[in-house]
Amino acid sequence: MFIFLGCYTDAIHTNGLNTIDLDLATGRMAIVAEYPVSNAIYQALSPDGRYLYSCTRQGLASFRVGANAVGGASADSVALSQVDELPLGCSTCHVAVMPDGRRAIWADYSGGTAGSVEVSEGRFGELVRHRHLGSGPNLPRQEKAHCHQAMPLPGGKGYCVVDLGLDSILSYPSGDKFDVAPAGSGPRHLVFHPNGRLVFLAHELGNVVSSLSWSENGGFKMLDTLSTIADQTAKEPPWLAAAIRITPRRDGVVVSNRGENSLAAYGFDEATGKLELKARSRLDGDWPRDFIFVSDTMALVACERSGKVLLMRYDPDKFTFAQVSDLGGFFRPVALLQCPGI
Repeated sequence: MFIFLGCYTDAIHTNGLNTIDLDLATGRMAIVAEYPVSNAIYQALSPDGRYLYSCTRQGLASFRVGANAVGGASADSVALSQVDELPLGCSTCHVAVMPDGRRAIWADYSGGTAGSVEVSEGRFGELVRHRHLGSGPNLPRQEKAHCHQAMPLPGGKGYCVVDLGLDSILSYPSGDKFDVAPAGSGPRHLVFHPNGRLVFLAHELGNVVSSLSWSENGGFKMLDTLSTIADQTAKEPPWLAAAIRITPRRDGVVVSNRGENSLAAYGFDEATGKLELKARSRLDGDWPRDFIFVSDTMALVACERSGKVLLMRYDPDKFTFAQVSDLGGFFRPVALLQCPGI
């Protein structure tokens, strides 16, 4: 299979978007393509898999996937050809696409803005921007609003924005604000359970994970919260929770922890949302950022400070991860996305 890897860039390391060829049978990984996208720190695919949208240092960029494909599971079948770019005057940190494929949604950490933009055949159209105002108690990180993620709501009628600076989730187009995070915890990323009722939220500054309920009429409500690291009193700041994913069986949720360098897995009661720590797997890599499941029993982890991607074997019965192989030589790898249809 092929994997898109997003990285930060600088004056020397200019190729922020990479394609990795992954052989699950052997664990072998190899870089097969590199693209000069600045600060490509998150990517999203259109529902049909034909277009890739990437964060950039100045906004968003769009690409046609497999534009020059000749058929078959080759690197050509997932080659990227740029279609358009959208200057937003900010370095976006997250992008997603609405289920109908008609709008991309984005979050800007530094400027405290978020919004949506019309997309058609990879081209950007009408832009809607929201500016968040306010601050939180955990200084200096919460000195102002910091939009960290934009995600479609179940049903596809709107989207929500996780704001680290405000300890809140905001829902659009209504603009409703839900103060569901413990004060100063700095919510970062959330994931919806496929049942459409449960939500799991990783808090970067507090190093905790929460379960929440969601409904179209009631919005977001807190259910339970647990620590993401083994010892909250012994942590060496800054230890920061990062990515959060649902397990392939949909029976657990996993959080990556920077500093502790671990993946913490939790089970949950689907009726009540009560969380239970199942396992904590330490990683041979520094500062794990994003991770994805690429099969029922395999996952990839991007370790930003180590400059490498880890291939991990996942035990769905024990909720544990064990390393199979790694691929190094990257500059600050932070985002992972499985290529479509391969």
